[in-house]
Amino acid sequence: MKQGKKKSWLKYVLVFGLIFFVCWYERGFLAQAAEKIHKLPNWTIFIIIVLSLTYLVWEGTIIWLLMRQSVKHYSWIQGVRCSFVCSFFRTTTLGSGGGVAQMYEMNRDGLPLARGAGLSMVQYIFHKVSITLYGLIGFLCLLFAKNESVSGYTAFLAAGIGLTALITAVLLLVTACPPFSNWGFLIAERLCHGKWQDKRDKMKAQIDSMQEESLRLLKHSPRTAGGIFLCDFAKLTCWYLVPWFVLSANLPVSLWQIVCITAAAQMLAGVIPTPAGLGSLEFVFLMFSTKIVGAAEAGAAMILLRCAVNIIPLVPGALLALTDRRKKKGSRE
Repeated sequence: MKQGKKKSWLKYVLVFGLIFFVCWYERGFLAQAAEKIHKLPNWTIFIIIVLSLTYLVWEGTIIWLLMRQSVKHYSWIQGVRCSFVCSFFRTTTLGSGGGVAQMYEMNRDGLPLARGAGLSMVQYIFHKVSITLYGLIGFLCLLFAKNESVSGYTAFLAAGIGLTALITAVLLLVTACPPFSNWGFLIAERLCHGKWQDKRDKMKAQIDSMQEESLRLLKHSPRTAGGIFLCDFAKLTCWYLVPWFVLSANLPVSLWQIVCITAAAQMLAGVIPTPAGLGSLEFVFLMFSTKIVGAAEAGAAMILLRCAVNIIPLVPGALLALTDRRKKKGSRE
């Protein structure tokens, strides 16, 4: 337990230390980006806040679509509320606590923990597949339009898309093809011994639960699966519109171009391992966008996109999480 806490604190120290170093090293660039943000009209900031919160509303709709298959009394408001609370814990734990918080919220609303783990993993698979499809469509649109934002990065893009497609294919096979995962665990059974055997058994139980939930969803509720994909595309569009609203305030940039760049950037950023995706999305987005707009403008768009993804949802998420804690404390008393 103490070792786990030590690793957790070490992760925070490393991440925030790296953020501090990058901000200090790029202080001139960030100052220019901040100046661009300061000059934005108030309505642009308002729209960004609305888009950030709307993303979580769509996410809550997905949770509601998944939960109502098992808990008939589960309401749409409960799903949206769960989305905001999980977003708060996902950000404050650098990505590791969002799934646990969602399982807890689902269990409190009547779903067994084992099934909650399965549904959370199914939701994650839908999310990753949607990011891959959206990003691939965006990249192909830029490629066929011979957009200068992707020129010169052919090898990088080919490698990133290939790796993304491979990861997505493995996730889909693990989710919907039990023989594939069984084959993998047969190999793991011969290789894993001691403490690794316990981890393997725990992972197998989680994957079995995920497969049960995914096959139930695809077999009995294909319309719900289609609705989840539509909601995923809608919520991702909320994020991808943020840079366009920032850049279009002062520059004649195309809506489809900026949305496609942001979608492709997030798809490729997913293969760069960083805590909660911090740094990877910024790197890829700036690499593409600075070829069509100035560095300061691209930096302003990226900062506000990060705010929409992580910072803005913290306030309502924290209030709802605090309300939960007070209710729980009151019930004990």
